[in-house]
Amino acid sequence: MFKTILFDIDGTIIDTEYVMTKSLQKTLLEEKELSVSIKELNYILGIPGREALEKFTKNKRELNYLLEKWSENVLLFSKHATIFPQITEVLQALNSRNITLGVVTSKTKEEMKNEFDIFKLNHHFKIQVTASDTKLHKPNPEPIQKAIDDLGANIEETIYIGDSLYDMKSAKACGISFGLAKWGALESIVFNNVDFHLKTPKDILNLPLKII
Repeated sequence: MFKTILFDIDGTIIDTEYVMTKSLQKTLLEEKELSVSIKELNYILGIPGREALEKFTKNKRELNYLLEKWSENVLLFSKHATIFPQITEVLQALNSRNITLGVVTSKTKEEMKNEFDIFKLNHHFKIQVTASDTKLHKPNPEPIQKAIDDLGANIEETIYIGDSLYDMKSAKACGISFGLAKWGALESIVFNNVDFHLKTPKDILNLPLKII
């Protein structure tokens, strides 16, 4: 039974697919004169921005510049980001059942401040592990493991909920269960054997929860 639930952010709690892909598309067109389709940019979902940009440059100075411009463009599109339906109610219900909640995200601390804090959901989570907090990132287990260690959580009582292959690999590398947020995930055969297929956020409440 699960006592601790860790969440990804993009594609799981908030819908940022349009924001992230359109802002990168704009950045690449303006800064590198590259016309890249949205479909070609879907690979960026669920991975750190720096890693996403490595496909377009290996020059560290240029990468930092592109990352800065991309961040500026994200803010231009941020009004299109929304909380997925049912998420707020589910978080409230889990809190009322004394389930420990945490966030493990590929966003940096600065990105969390600019892109997540506006939704006023921070009070639901006991811990937030960002890309600024670990040397290695998903699909490496380090970010999730840090959350587990800092919370003193039992791996058998912990589940990570996310929408990407990187989320799944990171959870499995930690030895914890993985729940696929199907409301934000792209269809793929790689998800055929996940532990829990969650069609809607309310399905989280049907997980075997250890209520204290």
